Amino acid sequence: MILAPHDVRFSRLTQIMRTRTLPVPGRVLVKVGDRVRTDDIVARTALQGDLRSVNLAQMLGVSIDAVPQCVQVTDGNVSKGQLLATVRHLLIKRHVYSPYSGTVQGISDGYLFIREHQEPFLLRAHLPGKVARVNGNQGITVRSAGAIVQGIWSSSGEHRGVLAMMAQHPHDLLTWDRVGLWYRATVIVGGILRDRRVLLRARQFQVHGLIVGSLDPSLKPLCRDLGLAVLVTEGMGHIPMAQPIFDLLRSHHGRLVVLSGDTRDGGDLPEAIIPIPSKIEGEAEAMIVAQPFQVGVNVRITRPPYLGQVALVVGIPQTPQQTTIGTRLEGADVRLIDGRRAFIPFVNMERLE
Repeated sequence: MILAPHDVRFSRLTQIMRTRTLPVPGRVLVKVGDRVRTDDIVARTALQGDLRSVNLAQMLGVSIDAVPQCVQVTDGNVSKGQLLATVRHLLIKRHVYSPYSGTVQGISDGYLFIREHQEPFLLRAHLPGKVARVNGNQGITVRSAGAIVQGIWSSSGEHRGVLAMMAQHPHDLLTWDRVGLWYRATVIVGGILRDRRVLLRARQFQVHGLIVGSLDPSLKPLCRDLGLAVLVTEGMGHIPMAQPIFDLLRSHHGRLVVLSGDTRDGGDLPEAIIPIPSKIEGEAEAMIVAQPFQVGVNVRITRPPYLGQVALVVGIPQTPQQTTIGTRLEGADVRLIDGRRAFIPFVNMERLE
């Protein structure tokens, strides 16, 4: 996404730029100006196979020095199940068969090393739109238009599905009994997730993801163990989803939503993108992608002690201000809903469009 001086992480309509990159150089299959869909393959490459080891000394019951005399293959390709080594000791004959297919790399300290064969890697567009840039043989940049919400935690990786509102209000609890087959291939939106049975049912009925305001922290390992895409917008515990974000998601009920990001990789914040149909593509060039914070705009606070609260910017100091933890940062003076005023660093807020 193209950003203004201060990152705007919530918008009803914005231009979005996302770069898709191959893990190693390969071949790009599209050109600038091509339209792509979420599942279109835009580039491909081959990934080097993992290096595997087989402990022949232990499996044969011989010394390290005796292993080379027992080996039946010393180089070239081997297939899974192929005989690697054999030894006869008195009346006992032992065989070791390859658990992998690949290329023999050598023998060292009683181990036989096998490099698994290369595997093809297909890079998909993930986001529907137009190819804005081809980045050599590394990947592409896709330009799209839509609504975007960034969360603070996610177990998602990359997933997509039809946006389905389950909650009626931002503070509603997600309950397991409402998750059924009718939510298959959807991304469910709810307020607060505390019941592990919701996750188990979501996995059972092949739900593609969940977007919630908050999550009981004890459920984080289960989200990942089940391979579920769960995006949290506010924080851990019992925090309702911010009303503007809830309203935004509700206004796009039934549309495709794309989830990406995993907070384990230490990269960008996770996000949910709702692509807008191509009929607005002609307007995308003229859209204001992101605006700087200014007096009179509404913001959502993304860090404690005012996490999740919506406030109004009433002043922007010209110099960095001291925060409660002693650092000096640029930010804005805001008025909270209850009338209190507070100084909030720009990095701890997002503009509501």
